Amino acid sequence: MTFALTAERLFDGHELVDHAVLVIDGEKIASVGTSPPEGMQVIDLGDATLLPGLIDTHQHLVFNGVGTLEEQVTDISDDELADRARENATRALRAGITTIRDLGDRDFVTLHLRDDPELPTILAAGPPITPEGGHCWYLGGSCTGADGLVAAVEERKRRGCDVVKIMVTGGALTPTYPMWKSQFSAAEVKTVVAAAHERGLPVAAHCHGIDGIWDALTAEVDTIEHCTYFTESGMSEPDQRLIAAIAASGIVVSASLGRDTRFQPPPVIAANFSTMVGALGELWRMGGKICIGTDAGIGPGKPHDILPTAAMDLATAGLTPQEILTTLTVSGANAIGLGSRKGRLLPGYDADVLAVDGNPLVDPDALRNVHAVWRHGTLV
Repeated sequence: MTFALTAERLFDGHELVDHAVLVIDGEKIASVGTSPPEGMQVIDLGDATLLPGLIDTHQHLVFNGVGTLEEQVTDISDDELADRARENATRALRAGITTIRDLGDRDFVTLHLRDDPELPTILAAGPPITPEGGHCWYLGGSCTGADGLVAAVEERKRRGCDVVKIMVTGGALTPTYPMWKSQFSAAEVKTVVAAAHERGLPVAAHCHGIDGIWDALTAEVDTIEHCTYFTESGMSEPDQRLIAAIAASGIVVSASLGRDTRFQPPPVIAANFSTMVGALGELWRMGGKICIGTDAGIGPGKPHDILPTAAMDLATAGLTPQEILTTLTVSGANAIGLGSRKGRLLPGYDADVLAVDGNPLVDPDALRNVHAVWRHGTLV
């Protein structure tokens, strides 16, 4: 089916086009212009803004935010988890999140959702690699020793995973390892990265503690998830040398922004939030690369449609409205290896389109005013 969308504004991922016409042919964008081809069906959206579909680079589709992470997946069958993941992905899509990178499921259940045309495009990591008793061990990704780490990577390649997730440090929601503590040695992190890259897989590294961030950086992971600069004493001033090193490396920081403010995060997270946002702004001003992975699913304040609220956090970090929209689209697509077909409204790109009422270049919160969503040219 070929048709045209018209709106007061179009943001193509980098630039604003007034009174734009977006022509969609099947699953792809055919053209971007200012007048529709003669005789074509035209859908006029009025005072709205057309944008590329949003990219969330870090979700957990099997989590529903009720209880501890372990409780969320205990005594629940794989079929039930898959149904939950499908429901969560649908919720995300209706908010204009057309691409999701899932960075931790149980038993590889999200891999089976990737071919569903009624869901967002999904990249899946399967269970995250973690030590025995480590962060999120209950998802089934525990392993030990260099041979065990390589075998874990091989299994993910064999099963068809899109990315390898490694829990370099502990996490707030698993009590066995504190957030600041490294779970693997620097050599073990390098082993995972080397094994993954040899097999053509990128590596996403969960890092809260400063030592773990350094190890991930040295090992040349592809994305550093969270990057909250925790120390044993909790909140700290980030190591400026570390921020500069991340910026110089070109490694993307996938920041865990976006939240429902009606719910309070764990105290340790809340206390460090301003530190993380401030460091993210510093990284950006140094020319570092950032994208947004909400960590959706981990708690009641992180529903799977929460990504648009990250715009306000990015504004606090000092990004302009245009830079915010680029971060939520182009930067996310580039970070997960889909920048050649996602994150832009350009001819030949996937017809993943979000229409919002109002102008998010004036008010970033307008991203929450969803008018319509198209996924591969099909109206959601």
